[in-house]
Amino acid sequence: MADIGIILGSGLNRFSEELTDKNLIYEDSSGTHHKKIFLGKLHSKEIIIFEGRNHFYEKAGFNRIFFNINKAKEFGLKFLIITNAAGGLNTNYKVSDLMLIVSHINLLNQRLLKKKQNINYDTFLLENIEILAIQNNIKLHKGIYCASRGPMYETKAEINFMKKSGADAVGMSTIPEILFSHRHGIQTIGISCITNLLLADNIQSTNHEDVLIAGRKASKAFSKLLNLIIQSYPFI
Repeated sequence: MADIGIILGSGLNRFSEELTDKNLIYEDSSGTHHKKIFLGKLHSKEIIIFEGRNHFYEKAGFNRIFFNINKAKEFGLKFLIITNAAGGLNTNYKVSDLMLIVSHINLLNQRLLKKKQNINYDTFLLENIEILAIQNNIKLHKGIYCASRGPMYETKAEINFMKKSGADAVGMSTIPEILFSHRHGIQTIGISCITNLLLADNIQSTNHEDVLIAGRKASKAFSKLLNLIIQSYPFI
C-alpha cells in the first residue's frame, strides 16, 4: 500500500531524486520512453513514482497505455498526480510555466473505455491546489488540455483549430490515464509543464531535447508545488 502516486512527464524526472528510502521496483527500456517505478517516502508518506509511459502513436495496446494506472490500483493508491510536457496554445503562457488541468479535449480518435463515463474535475481539490500555489508564490495557470495522437508536432491549421476549440495546451498523453484512473475511483489531478509555444504565425521547430531542457528549467517550481501538495494531502 502507498499513499500517493506521481506520473512524471518528459523532462520532469528529476523529482524522483527527492524520495528517501528510494527503491527501484520496476524497469522497462522498451518503447520511446524508458519506464521506471520507484517506491519511497516524502513528508512521512509512502510515494510511488512512475517515470515514462506508452503512447498511442507507439501502437501500444491498452494494457501498456494503462500500465501505470493498473500498477497504481495494485498499490491501493487513493490519490494520483499525473504530469506531462505540453505545447502552449494560450498566448499568456511562457516556456516552463505550469498549468493545472481543469478540463480536457480528447482528439485521440480512440474509444478509451468500454462504458460511457462522465468526468467531473474535482473543483474542491483544484481550488485547494490553486490556493497553495498563490500562498507560496508559485505561478500556476488553470487551463484546458487537448490530447492529440501524435507523434508529429502540430501544423498551423491544427494550432488554430485547437485554439478555437478553447484548448490552452496540447500533448499526447494524460487524458487516457485520467479517464482510467477516475473509472477506478482514484482521485486524480493533471499538471502540464509548458515546454514549447505553439504560435500559428510563427511555428518554430521543436525537438525532444528542447522539451527536456524546458522541463529541467521548470523543476524548481514543479518540485515546490508537488511537495506542497504531498504535504497538504488529504485536503480537508
